Amino acid sequence: MNIPTGAILPWFLVTFVWLAYQYYVVNPDRRLLNVRFVLMVGAIALTLLYLMASPHTGIFPVVFLLLGIAWLGAAAVLHRLMPPPKY
Repeated sequence: MNIPTGAILPWFLVTFVWLAYQYYVVNPDRRLLNVRFVLMVGAIALTLLYLMASPHTGIFPVVFLLLGIAWLGAAAVLHRLMPPPKY
């Protein structure tokens, strides 16, 4: 199955931006061990891995599309679990 790159990479990029916003709002004590930071790095790493990997045919694009959707779902769950804002 051939899925265009333009349908796969936006999932990871939107997830990165959304997690960066959450990471900024939460302002954790353990910055590098925060799950939002790990997912941000993972989104960028998977984007680069997809771009550098040569075979964009077969099951490879489908796996990355599902990973991108799952990454966005994880960001949505973490957004729901954010602590309330401090005034």
